[in-house]
Amino acid sequence: MAYHTRIAGGSDRGTGLGYNRAMPGRTVIFLSHADPDALGSAGSCALAAVSMEERVDVFLTGPAVPALVAAHGGEADEPGARLHQARRLGARLIACSASVVEQHVDLGEAGEALDAVVGWPTILEWSRGVVDRFSF
Repeated sequence: MAYHTRIAGGSDRGTGLGYNRAMPGRTVIFLSHADPDALGSAGSCALAAVSMEERVDVFLTGPAVPALVAAHGGEADEPGARLHQARRLGARLIACSASVVEQHVDLGEAGEALDAVVGWPTILEWSRGVVDRFSF
């Protein structure tokens, strides 16, 4: 089923892209790297999906956890800023509890910067059946 939109000037035209606003999808992003390219790409992906009114969950593991906690409230040009912008628009930033411990992230700071800290069983359950998955 193609989504149809009314084009300025009066014609109806299907996009042919298969996107249907009545049935929003889900996007899951797994982020395990803390380098600027990975953070920037994940942020761009999350912003694009949120702009399409998708439900977006970003699962953070390894060094990505302290990087995103540190970027909370930071400057707009920091590598993790796009992910926090996506969060303000509705995306959820979710850290793996084992990574929080292994990376020595303060739970209070994580609670302010992220939406949840969960274990792998929850990550697997919350990402079950999602077709649109991206890893950075």
